[in-house]
Amino acid sequence: MNLDELIRNSIFANARVIAGSKGLKNEVQTVNIMDAPDIINYLKQKEFLLSNGYFIKQSPDTLSKLIANMHAMGCSGLAVKSRRFALAISPEDLAVADRLGFPLIELSEVPFSLGEILQQSTSFILDNKNHELHYALTVHKQFSGLIMHGNGLAKILDFLSSLIASPVILLGSRLEMMERSSSLGQNALPLVTAIAAALASIPPFQTTLSLCLVDASFPECRELALHPIQTYRHEGYLVTFPLLQKEDRLTALTIEQAANVIGLEMMKRQAVKERSRRFKNEFFADLIDGYFVTEQEVLHRGKKYGLRPRTPMLLIAVRLDIASESLRATGLNSREESLQSERDIYYETLKRHFYALRLQFTMFTRNDAFGLLVQLDDTELDETELRGALEKISSDLLSQSLIGVSIGIGSPVTDPLDIGLSFKEALKALQTGYSMGKSRFVLSHRRNDVGYLLRLLPSEELRRFFDETFKGFDMLEERERQELLRTLKAYYDNHCHLIDTAKTLFVHRNTVLYRLDKCEKIVNLHLKDATESLRIRLALAIEPILKGKSV
Repeated sequence: MNLDELIRNSIFANARVIAGSKGLKNEVQTVNIMDAPDIINYLKQKEFLLSNGYFIKQSPDTLSKLIANMHAMGCSGLAVKSRRFALAISPEDLAVADRLGFPLIELSEVPFSLGEILQQSTSFILDNKNHELHYALTVHKQFSGLIMHGNGLAKILDFLSSLIASPVILLGSRLEMMERSSSLGQNALPLVTAIAAALASIPPFQTTLSLCLVDASFPECRELALHPIQTYRHEGYLVTFPLLQKEDRLTALTIEQAANVIGLEMMKRQAVKERSRRFKNEFFADLIDGYFVTEQEVLHRGKKYGLRPRTPMLLIAVRLDIASESLRATGLNSREESLQSERDIYYETLKRHFYALRLQFTMFTRNDAFGLLVQLDDTELDETELRGALEKISSDLLSQSLIGVSIGIGSPVTDPLDIGLSFKEALKALQTGYSMGKSRFVLSHRRNDVGYLLRLLPSEELRRFFDETFKGFDMLEERERQELLRTLKAYYDNHCHLIDTAKTLFVHRNTVLYRLDKCEKIVNLHLKDATESLRIRLALAIEPILKGKSV
């Protein structure tokens, strides 16, 4: 209990607070009696000390030092029977207690001994603790009962709101609003946006945090408290508004029990979701690996995932550019819980962004990749439009969620047994992009692509062809060599137009002419000759393949 609650009991009926009244809200956990000169060495935090002041009589300047030391240690207060030994408490001692806000209490008028005061005070604290425990147990049963009877999080928040007389908001781990109490009204979404903006630069925390919103649009909700919800991972926050509630221990216990029950409910939901997701991943793994024999079997088991007969489909494979290597190397065996939690966050974030496709899709995971089975509903696929939409999603993921992804697209299929083939094509498209040194790319699988044909050749032959084509470039410094190769690539990408090449490279037209002339002299080939230009184009296409294989 707080010190002011303790001294309101009858045992302290004639006690007087003579200094440091600002600290009467200090919490008291234990009460002690001591009069040794080295008393400070035996005290502990949140302890209320009773004394007759004998040791102070021998050294009058000791009291102010004791007050300062007890305050620094976090003690609750000091009560003294000063008349027992005619102890004079000086104005300087009182000034120190007032300055520190450390309660100094006079017990001379209390007709009980210090031993009796200690016994009664300890009894009050224990009774109060028993009351709190009983209250916490009762509230916990009430919250648990709501869950057991099938009521959702919204009912819990409404009940909590009625108990603490404050609106309540439940934020998820990404600071999105999961639920709110009905007492909040229509002001919820703008308020949540303001809270999320205020928390954007603050990492997840594990103790209650008080916050004041700068936005004046919410005068009644500017001051708020955020109570973390923790399970085996950070789940989010309960948001309450202390200005509208009694700030006492019972309120804190009520919020604490609500947070515990909400955490258990969210854990249960997560377990159900993970179980359902595991079944889905196992189904698609079996489908991709070719364990199904008949179309009817696939359609029967895949009906819940949106599979329908004679419906055009294509597979999209997504990999995280940064995290994919670590996930691929470690799997989920080491740091399993941490990696699974991280993957869940990525899964939900990707799924939310891919809703922008405005196509029906089912999402699953396969090793280090995320797969999307997209239903085309007999509509003709506009590949350019699809690539544009996927490129925008990739850009939004980077700018809004700081996630860099690369995307591979497989070929459309109508037979469910060919879904595995389309997904493998999407993975090959990803591998092709990575082997060319790209990141955050969108690439479709093309069986007749030049890069695909080049990769069928041995690396030694590709290296020999590249080195013979650009034999003279080895004599140049690396910076100049890369500059000339970049100029050649831009020249051919722009169909040998000098002005367009200059614009691409952000240089003058004459600079392009100078570089091309130098290239012709080095390689001893005519850049505009059809046969010789084909050789150079092939060599330029081989370079990223060689870089990818050397990594």
